[in-house]
Amino acid sequence: MMPETRKKARLALLLAGMPVLLMMQPGGKAAAAADKTITLICRQDGTILSGMEWKLYRVGERDGSEIAFIPALSGYSMDLGDLSPDTIDTAAKTVESYLISAGVQPIAQGKTGTAGELAFGGLENGLYLADGKNLQVGETCYFPSTMLIEIRDADASIDYDAYPKFYFTLLSGDEKKLTVKKVWNDDDNRYQKRPDSLTVDLYKDGALNKTATLNEENSWTYSWTALDDDAEWTVAERDIPVPYKVMIDYNSTQFVIQNSDSETAETTAPPGTGTTAASTVTTVTTAPPNKLVQTGQLWWPVLPLSLGGVLLVGAGISMRAGKKKHEE
Repeated sequence: MMPETRKKARLALLLAGMPVLLMMQPGGKAAAAADKTITLICRQDGTILSGMEWKLYRVGERDGSEIAFIPALSGYSMDLGDLSPDTIDTAAKTVESYLISAGVQPIAQGKTGTAGELAFGGLENGLYLADGKNLQVGETCYFPSTMLIEIRDADASIDYDAYPKFYFTLLSGDEKKLTVKKVWNDDDNRYQKRPDSLTVDLYKDGALNKTATLNEENSWTYSWTALDDDAEWTVAERDIPVPYKVMIDYNSTQFVIQNSDSETAETTAPPGTGTTAASTVTTVTTAPPNKLVQTGQLWWPVLPLSLGGVLLVGAGISMRAGKKKHEE
């Protein structure tokens, strides 16, 4: 029998150092054959996270140095930074929020098996988002990171092994306070383009739960109470004012929606250089839920000074050299 070659890539700081232009109209080059596989490997400090639900979305494709998003996302003015290791996690959260807001359905979904692994096969080149559901194991709840993963290898039969990051905690079942805050990065409204108010939709487990109005009177902030359980909350700004671009970041109790004016953004530091940025970390975090993964808690007084907003680091996956396996 002829030797059969199988290539494998471990992808984690994807798109690092490769800036892209966002919000293009769909288009671009024809995709490669649908013969790629993404395998999610979910294990935490010796605990195998079997039965964890994941959804996979195809959110765009590369056209040269640019990314063309799917039509459902083309109407949202998202600020995803440069998709470097310092911004990729926040970019994933922003895309996730608007996938939910737009009602986009996943192209595939499933649960991890007894080894804590789940493979999505038959994939073509493109940009994908993997979104995991919180998993209760005994008294401990595991919260997976959301990941953006790009497949762009020209070779056939490539397998991508992705290692999501997790934090875990014991859930109290009591009520907790959740807060969403709008942060403006527009040089103190220098160009007088801020709206008087804006609407934010609050989603619980993918379904619209509440709607809030933010304005100067409430300091662009809204708070509500919810049970401390494994429910997943996301937020999305309903109508992004021109010429702002939006970036969304959150932990288990705090959500930040930053709007950056394009004219102001050109004169300020790029994402990842603000006071809340951190160094690139590729290890799994075990921070409690009142901490942001890798970067710590959100601090409202710091945010307006951070220029680039609150950024998280890493996507939970890393790249290594391909390994060939030969079978006789």
